[in-house]
Amino acid sequence: MLRAVAVEWFKLRRLRLFRVSVLLGIGLSLFWLAFALWMAQRGAPAVRDQFVARLTFPGAYEQAFYLAGSFGQTFLAIVAATFVANEYSWGTWRLILPTGLPRWQALGAKLLALLAGTVVFVLATAFVPLSAAPLLAALWLDRPALVAPDMEAWLVAVLLLPLRTIGSLVAPVVLALALTVWTRSQSVAVGITIGLVLTEGVLAALLQGLGGWWAEIPRLFYLWNAEAIARAPAFGGAVSPGTPPLGQAVLVVLLWTIVLAALTVWWFQRRDLEVRSSN
Repeated sequence: MLRAVAVEWFKLRRLRLFRVSVLLGIGLSLFWLAFALWMAQRGAPAVRDQFVARLTFPGAYEQAFYLAGSFGQTFLAIVAATFVANEYSWGTWRLILPTGLPRWQALGAKLLALLAGTVVFVLATAFVPLSAAPLLAALWLDRPALVAPDMEAWLVAVLLLPLRTIGSLVAPVVLALALTVWTRSQSVAVGITIGLVLTEGVLAALLQGLGGWWAEIPRLFYLWNAEAIARAPAFGGAVSPGTPPLGQAVLVVLLWTIVLAALTVWWFQRRDLEVRSSN
């Protein structure tokens, strides 16, 4: 199993789409950094204060991982679907499975490699604003890079925020992987996953606006709860109206992930592996 994970990690690192996605995450973080610096200098007073807070610790720390989580929902879903669909389109499943590796281990190795790729994406994307934002604030805005906190009180939040961001991205990765195995189509898996990423929040707001039992339906939404994990305030502050509690969101995401993973393994075990197009 460990050897299979190492092989899949090697294949993922060699996947051009994954490397491009990491570079895009870094590039978009640089773009946000330039935009935030410009707004902190030339925006309206209230807007300037908001962006200055995001360019100094602890706001810069929270913003860095929020950017990584936002970008990762789309990029990592595309990577996951492509990574699995390539095995069908290239016919390499027929070369891997006759080696004696159980199907569930072959699929599990891919998932673990994708989770390792998620960690790399999050850390690479967050590193740019995390390292550069406070320095720019001190040099261009003449503000302290750190608003001195009680670090003992914030230690747990500092350690948990990266884990929360990575955990929230497990949902689109698992969903894209599951849909690719079920449909054997990269385009279908990417379309459904990104469509749900974009629409679940809007649909949740509409249902909550109706009130009554309609407002309870969003509690079961997979990606909406995953996003709530990443958006929960790390250093205090009010939770956005309509956002589910963090504990509830973690439980829903965990249950959905287990169910999707079990169904995907079951489906992969019983299906043949004829070669099909990934589109």
